[in-house]
Amino acid sequence: MARTVTKEEVAKHNTRDDCWLIIHGKVFDCSKFHSLHPGEGINDQYIADHAGKDCTDLFEKFHNNDEPFEMLENAEDGKQEGIIYIGELEGQ
Repeated sequence: MARTVTKEEVAKHNTRDDCWLIIHGKVFDCSKFHSLHPGEGINDQYIADHAGKDCTDLFEKFHNNDEPFEMLENAEDGKQEGIIYIGELEGQ
């Protein structure tokens, strides 16, 4: 069930096994997405390096087609493997 989440709460989920990200004011649990992410490890970029943070700018920088955005939309509907939609960031 989606809820409102504070930045402080997101910041507590800052490891590879407990990896929450903020993207466009929405919070996603990507803890199980590492092995599914096609760019994981390219140029030493890892999702977990950004765990517990707002990754909007990074997400925009590396994703220039519709598929990643559709994946986030699917996560909001509970239909995306490896990504769980947690809720809206407080104040958004």
